[in-house]
Amino acid sequence: MKKRIFNLLLLLTVNFVFLSCTKDIDFNQVNDFEVSPVIESSLIFLDEPANQFLEDGVEISTVQDSVLVNIFKDDFISEHLVKAEFVFETINSINRGVELRIDFLTDSNIQLHSFSFAVEPSTNNTPIMFNYTEVFEGSTLANFLETEKLLFTLSLQQGPAINDDTPGNIELKSKGVFFFNIDNTL
Repeated sequence: MKKRIFNLLLLLTVNFVFLSCTKDIDFNQVNDFEVSPVIESSLIFLDEPANQFLEDGVEISTVQDSVLVNIFKDDFISEHLVKAEFVFETINSINRGVELRIDFLTDSNIQLHSFSFAVEPSTNNTPIMFNYTEVFEGSTLANFLETEKLLFTLSLQQGPAINDDTPGNIELKSKGVFFFNIDNTL
């Protein structure tokens, strides 16, 4: 009895597979394959009170940090990246303006690209928001892809001296937005 049920189920399955209707399949559609993903990645984050710009009671007017980046040398990225954006959101509640400069360098510190933006001082310690976006396309994208090091320089602009009791802080958030175009040439 079990064998008979098994044979019947097998016969029905085979009939279903071979006799069912199917639509014509166009395998040439793979030639039209294209996808355009957008990937976001955090770059730098800073949230520091005003007194962090002091070292042994002496004001530090410039702070620098660098990041080595070699991901842009990847063949897949260089072939499929069509646009990149660096997006910055800054909040300043210190009574001093700040300037952020980003330099794109080779491994031998040759500058390929640079940009900067300034944020106004907060005269009454209320947060001042400032947004900035740097777009890389065409020739600037080519320089972007040659970058091996990013140098971030944060500078305090002229104003009242900072001490241990200076109120306010500087907050900086940033991200990279990368636009790809991937087609059937993989």
